[in-house]
Parts: sequence; structure tokens; C-alpha cells
Amino acid sequence: MNKLNFFITTVLVVLFSCKKNNNGFSNSNENLGSDTVVNTVKHEVKNSEKNSEKLEKPEYLEGDYCFLKVEGKDSTIVKLRILSDDDIRGEMIWQPWQKDGAVGNLIGKINSMYEMELLYEYTIDGQRQTETKVMKIEKDKLFIKIGELWDSKSDGNLTYKDVSKAVFREIFDPINCK
Repeated sequence: MNKLNFFITTVLVVLFSCKKNNNGFSNSNENLGSDTVVNTVKHEVKNSEKNSEKLEKPEYLEGDYCFLKVEGKDSTIVKLRILSDDDIRGEMIWQPWQKDGAVGNLIGKINSMYEMELLYEYTIDGQRQTETKVMKIEKDKLFIKIGELWDSKSDGNLTYKDVSKAVFREIFDPINCK
């Protein structure tokens, strides 16, 4: 967590601790800004305390979302349609400069941590492959977990070797869906 996120989270936690209800969070949104910030803080605080209560669902997890990441001359576009917690569909297009890329479909669901567990089915260099992807939308950006992948059955189906060691390191900016 970078210093700014840590500072904001700490300030909001202090504000919440001043006026608590049964579940430990303020019912008041006064002077706190948008509901998204409040929901994000509740999510982070409950996770950091390893509270066994069910997390509150962020309000923004439904509808159409499109994101872009550009690295040098390479680009990746992710389009998501979140119909329900159990029905997420989309497309991911990786286009490196001067090379063949990968184009494929995403399908999956939202897990108990409000992360999207997706299967990315794509073609690269003429070969069909699948790859597990874990993503989350936070503060209007898309975050993708990066970790060691392996093909346990040597059949072109890549999964995280240990998803608990993977981290949300890849960040995409929002774009208008076309």
C-alpha cells in the first residue's frame, strides 16, 4: 500500500472510531466524501482486522467497464460486463508493438473478497490457451493480480501456482466503452 493510501485509510479509520455502531463503523457519511470511499475503507478495515463478518458489497460492481494499460508502444484493453456476482463476461486484448498479440474472452464470478475470479481463454501464436486472472475494480481503476503461473497438466491451462503470493500489481486506467 503506498503512503498516500495508508494515510487516507488511517485518517478515515480514526474518523470511524470516533462514532461507532454495533459493527464498529459510523453510520454517518458527513464530511467523508463519496460512498465509494466509505465502502472501500470498510473493506480494507475489515480485511486488516481479519474480521469474519461478510464484507459489504461495493456499489460499483455491476454494469459495463472498460480499461486501458499502455506500456511504451504496447497496449492492453480489458472490457468487462458485470451482470451479477456469478456472471461476469468480457474481453481482453493484448497488443504488443510489432508483434502478434493475444485476443480472448473473460468469464467468471465475484468471490467473497469482492475480487473477480476470471478464466481468460485466448489465442496466441496460433495456440489456444486459458489463464486464471484475479481482478478488482477500485477507485475507478482495474487491478490485476500478478504471480507465478504454471501449467500443472501441460495442457495450456495456466493457473496461479500460489494465489496467496500473487499481488495486485498491474493497474489499468478507465476508458469509455465503445
